Amino acid sequence: MEGGFSDSGRSALSGGGDDMKRIYVLIVLCSALAACISAGVDVKPEQLSTFKQGGTTLEEVVTELGSPTAQTTLSDGSTVLIYSFVTSRPRPESFIPIIGPLFGGADTQSSTVVFEFDENGILTSQRRTTSSGASGLSARSPGTLPQTDAPGQAK
Repeated sequence: MEGGFSDSGRSALSGGGDDMKRIYVLIVLCSALAACISAGVDVKPEQLSTFKQGGTTLEEVVTELGSPTAQTTLSDGSTVLIYSFVTSRPRPESFIPIIGPLFGGADTQSSTVVFEFDENGILTSQRRTTSSGASGLSARSPGTLPQTDAPGQAK
């Protein structure tokens, strides 16, 4: 045993490569799980079709969908329920060291559903709006750039 090291210590270190691979896999999995962020209640069009104007009650909507994002009672006694949902997914290039923060970004989708009820709590109208957007710079392939007829004018 020279210099205070033994062969048993060396063999324990030689298996360290497998441990490092496990740590890298764990980091990648945690990043993937944390990558998508969502908040709110996502009301699908199929769910909306089950609610009938003039027949569905406020209580039935809340029982089916859960608590709304916002609820207000108007001066005429009618009630408005709002269900909002947003999801954001970072682009893969966001995870590249050094350049990720510069060229990364996220794709975001949102939806808002508004239910209006009369003073007796009966559904009078419903509507759903959706939007999507993106943030950050992104490297695009040449085929994805806008086509132009003249400099500075998109088709």
